[in-house]
Amino acid sequence: MYRLQLQHVILEIGRRFGLKEVFIIGSAAILAVLPNPPEGELTATRDVDVIPPGDDERMADQISFVIGEASDFDVEYGYYAQGVTSRTPTYAPRDWKSRAIPVHVEEFIGWCMSPEDLVLSKLGAAREKDIAFARTTAKLGLVRREGLIHLLQFIDCSENDRKRIAARASAIFS
Repeated sequence: MYRLQLQHVILEIGRRFGLKEVFIIGSAAILAVLPNPPEGELTATRDVDVIPPGDDERMADQISFVIGEASDFDVEYGYYAQGVTSRTPTYAPRDWKSRAIPVHVEEFIGWCMSPEDLVLSKLGAAREKDIAFARTTAKLGLVRREGLIHLLQFIDCSENDRKRIAARASAIFS
């Protein structure tokens, strides 16, 4: 996925659902700071994870139904939106929304999770694709180890989880 595709999804959500602002989490959020990433881990996603205003679960479901996976929108364009809630990024720092980066499309805004918050969330999930994504962001200089370690204190998780995430954060820079 590339920035123009992310912007298209934001525009469609704005027009179809009348939502002036949404939050974007997951891999597509990196497009706020890197519009045309190199082919590979940062372009592998086909979906945009979208949190509607007020964490409205019904609206999240509607987004998934209308322009989600296997919808007419997905079939036509090859990418889609997935409606989610703020509970989805389990390992994101509590205050991640305060660092979200705006992507403006006409009168609509997609507030994208910052690279640091996104990488911490991925390091917590620790799937192979998440670690590869995190490693690529480190290699490209989009995140710093010190910044990741600092934000760890704001994640609601066990001390064991925090230690595992810290170890993974160090490992992606080696």
